[in-house]
Amino acid sequence: MSTQSSEKLGLAFSGGGFRASFFHIGILAQMAEQGLLRSVEVISTVSGGSIIGALYYLHVKKLLESKTDEYITDQDYVDIISRIEFDFLRATEKNIRLTTFKNIFKNFYMIVSPNYSRSNRIAELYNKLLYQTVISTLNTPVEMQELKIYPPESPQYFSPKKHNAFRRAKVPTLVINATTLNSGRNWQFTAQTMGEPPNGRYNENTTKFIDVDKKPIRLRRARNGYKSMVKRQQRFPLGYAVAASASVPGLFAPLAIKGLYYDRDKKESVLPLLVDGGVFDNQGTEALLDNNCTQFVISDASGQMGIENQIDSSAISSFLRVSEILQDRARSEVLLHLIEKIRDDSKIAFMDLRKGLSIREISWINEDNKPAERDKITPPKTESFGVSPKVQEKLARMRTDLDAFTEVEAYSLMRDGYLMSAKDLKIFSTDENKKKIDAQHEWRFNKVAYWMENPTPQYLKQLDIAQLTFGKVLKVFAWLWIPIIFAIAWLMYQCWPFLMNIATSSIPVYPLAILLSLWVIDKLMFKGIRFFPFLKYPYRLIHLIRSVIRGLVFCWGGLLIMLYLLICNPIYLAYGRVSKLKK
Repeated sequence: MSTQSSEKLGLAFSGGGFRASFFHIGILAQMAEQGLLRSVEVISTVSGGSIIGALYYLHVKKLLESKTDEYITDQDYVDIISRIEFDFLRATEKNIRLTTFKNIFKNFYMIVSPNYSRSNRIAELYNKLLYQTVISTLNTPVEMQELKIYPPESPQYFSPKKHNAFRRAKVPTLVINATTLNSGRNWQFTAQTMGEPPNGRYNENTTKFIDVDKKPIRLRRARNGYKSMVKRQQRFPLGYAVAASASVPGLFAPLAIKGLYYDRDKKESVLPLLVDGGVFDNQGTEALLDNNCTQFVISDASGQMGIENQIDSSAISSFLRVSEILQDRARSEVLLHLIEKIRDDSKIAFMDLRKGLSIREISWINEDNKPAERDKITPPKTESFGVSPKVQEKLARMRTDLDAFTEVEAYSLMRDGYLMSAKDLKIFSTDENKKKIDAQHEWRFNKVAYWMENPTPQYLKQLDIAQLTFGKVLKVFAWLWIPIIFAIAWLMYQCWPFLMNIATSSIPVYPLAILLSLWVIDKLMFKGIRFFPFLKYPYRLIHLIRSVIRGLVFCWGGLLIMLYLLICNPIYLAYGRVSKLKK
């Protein structure tokens, strides 16, 4: 695609765990075949989109720095996606989520150390399994400041904003989005810098900068890049940026950026805590607007709020439901904001997992206690792009997790994105890229083509099981309950005398009082350190004792995880091989 100087193509990858990552690979495959990837100038990623977006960017960096612009072809981009299609699935089959618990020593270290958490551990795994092997000349781990792309024939101080207009194969800017818990703002990682971008917008009619964000503090991005930051943050790892962007609250601890800010008024350090970028903008479209994009490809595989006919009215359930509503509302508002801000001649290709599915508008009950009218039904349209409505519905409900995905699950998501985007992406076609590459590429995900159009009960069952976050192996292999029940019974038998001794004896009050007091002291000390700095020493001692106890418990948990990864994970992956499906 050869764009005019006024056009700027942006690509946004939503969050949604590995489900989103695989769906985005399908979008990339279609863009590669249509000759669009060479025109992408900005890539904005969130959560699961950041995991795959960073991997794709590294491959593009390798390509653009190894060939001059005139020798780069559309086939080069097809080759990149073909490599990613294979490598990413093999990496995720290792079950990255559970692998963070596998190393006993790491488990103990993250419990006793305040500077090392589950988010740090998964950042290391992202680097080891996905990023480090792409470009062998990069540091270990890969650093954010190393992501700058320097084409061989370009000026020494190459700038995509200044020099992309003269290139056929554009040099993209990667924006990895996270959310700052301290301020509730968007936090962006780029190859140049990191921090919170300005929150306002210029009014096109008055040319005034309108800022609705009135929070008293903003954590600015370093103007002169990483080299102007405090030394401990100059070599910030790519894996950590991705881990922050995909740090789902409650599942992973917030990722801390230490030593980068100091509040002179309050005379205390500011410790930004970063969580999943989807909390602020799960589609990543704001960064595209910030970078003045005029053409947009948005791949949305995020989890959307489900509809329930009967809602639990308890306080906790209502609170959780309200949180889902707020997140769903934020998603809609972000997309509406994008539509309002674009130019009249702008083009948008928007793909999401519920595209083409049936919608029912339910009629009310009249005075005769009967439905007043027939339900208004919008029929499904997924068959128009080669996917059965039953399959599309189940793909939209697939888990948003970071565990192992089978071939059937991964290939179905990839092919879904590939087929769904084929027609929508053609709006960007020009005379130059209407000529596709010589032949349609034989993608591995096309192995599930038959079942996506003609789903069998066996295939649909696999997609049903793919919706589960826990218990997938037990759902497939019910016989595994036998050794589990046996193990529980054996454990109960061994512990029975001890349990009976506790049940028949009285528990002194003072141990409970001591435990309760330690818990209260721990909480009060944490709050009081700000006013009484000397409290940090006894607080650290109490925290260390508590952490050691927790560490010992997690070490035993690590042994169980190792057992699962050794036995159950391979069994589940073998069950989900495409070769096992029958027509």
